[in-house]
Amino acid sequence: MSTSATPKARERRRAPYTLGAVEVRPASAALGAEIRSVDLAAGIDAQTLATLRAAWAEHSVLVWRGQTLSVEQHLSVGRAFGELEDMSHVAAATGLPSEILVVENDPGLNAVADVPDSYAHGFRNNSVIWHSDNSYRANPPDGSLLYVRAAPPTGGATKFCDMTAALTALPPGLRAKIDGREAIHDPSLNSAGVPRKGGSPPKDVSQGHGPRHPLVRRHPVSGHDALYLGRRPYCYICGYSVAESENLLDRLWSHATDERFVWQRDANKAGDLFLWDNRSVMHARDGFDANQPRLAHRLQFIGGSAT
Repeated sequence: MSTSATPKARERRRAPYTLGAVEVRPASAALGAEIRSVDLAAGIDAQTLATLRAAWAEHSVLVWRGQTLSVEQHLSVGRAFGELEDMSHVAAATGLPSEILVVENDPGLNAVADVPDSYAHGFRNNSVIWHSDNSYRANPPDGSLLYVRAAPPTGGATKFCDMTAALTALPPGLRAKIDGREAIHDPSLNSAGVPRKGGSPPKDVSQGHGPRHPLVRRHPVSGHDALYLGRRPYCYICGYSVAESENLLDRLWSHATDERFVWQRDANKAGDLFLWDNRSVMHARDGFDANQPRLAHRLQFIGGSAT
């Protein structure tokens, strides 16, 4: 995606505000906002949807608390924001609609060896490293909508970092080293560091077989440039020696995940619904007790569909 023209100046409100029936309470962090006074189970009218879309573009991550959604209601909310992906290519059949990816920790399954591949290669109770969803694909999703159905009392919290703010604050010398550069995004590991089924990490990262994505990308809706790192393991910045690439990546990751750019919430709760923009945000998850159940359903928007 070209970034030759001057990007739009970024503006983001920090004080709570109300537009129509929607109450927006921006986080004190670099990104994120909680949405109140909207019952998603009741449906979203056109005016409310337009307001929510504008809030999403402004704050990059939205959260609704205390939502009670059926599977169909969750899907309906997702379709309001973009075209949903069929997730059956990454997960075994669950009896749920194919657009739903189940993210689960089941204490009963953790104690046995014979579990479905989708669970064995899943996140379980592990911490999940900073990443952008599916960056190892040529056309990553525009965003995700995660609905927490069961949560542990502590741990398992989702956190987000603002890649637009991180790029803006990047030291000029480091920015000059990545402008116009692409990186290879290797698909061997998932974001919990677990090998994907059939995954084989490259012995030489410069020969990795993942797609190449620009390190600086312009958001098609907001017009802002953002740093795009994807995930750290086996990444490689094209055109540098492996040693130079590793050094630059270490510096970029250290900078991008600095607390200045992070929205760290307390533990997730059942009924939390998160909407995040995969084009300008990375996210991670804290680990938690393996004996505690956690269940979330995630939807993804096909790349190029969300506005």
